[in-house]
Amino acid sequence: MINDFLKSVAQFSDPRFRKVVLIGVAGALATIVGLWVLIWFGLNSVTFFTDGGWLESAVDWILGIGLTLLVLLLFPAATVLISSLLLDQIADAVEDKHYPTLPETRPQPISDAIFSGLKFALTALALNILILPLLLAGPLYVIAFYTMNGYLLSREYFELVAARRYDARTVENIRKSRQKKLWVAGVGLTFLMTIPLVNLVAPIIATAFMVHYSVRLGTYVPETV
Repeated sequence: MINDFLKSVAQFSDPRFRKVVLIGVAGALATIVGLWVLIWFGLNSVTFFTDGGWLESAVDWILGIGLTLLVLLLFPAATVLISSLLLDQIADAVEDKHYPTLPETRPQPISDAIFSGLKFALTALALNILILPLLLAGPLYVIAFYTMNGYLLSREYFELVAARRYDARTVENIRKSRQKKLWVAGVGLTFLMTIPLVNLVAPIIATAFMVHYSVRLGTYVPETV
């Protein structure tokens, strides 16, 4: 597993890896700046106090600072979201370099990838909100966080790479048969997602890792199932 991770990180010299990173960062930056400008102009067009004065200026400054902090918080999420739409290119790059003899991938409509990504994001958001009360229990929250997200991430990234060669039913059957090993990998990916700055490229590392890991598990080539 460690070797799969190291091979994934080492391939960041690949132009296709760098392309996805740059598109993710640039796209997120453009989206966030555009959103910031629109909200800023919207706030400036609203008057909170009819007599203006220092109260109006204070509110504008407070909202401006709050908006800037919100943008900074949303930037990593936006980067991950945009780069996640291009993860097939990462899988292609890994296969071309390390597994050139693999059979051709099956065609997948981009709408399926978008729907799958949105479904995963909403599910993860809902479940993470549900376990927030466990923050009061200290260590219990940490255990629940890594257990749940380990399962979610292992499922998401395995299905992402496995769907390149299997139909949905087969993907699910294979995942269930390797669930424990995939969960262990998912916990590692969850840890990766919590490291600042590293989380910007975590989906790329996770995709490359899962290709390597799936090949080692014997779940990436139809003839081996």
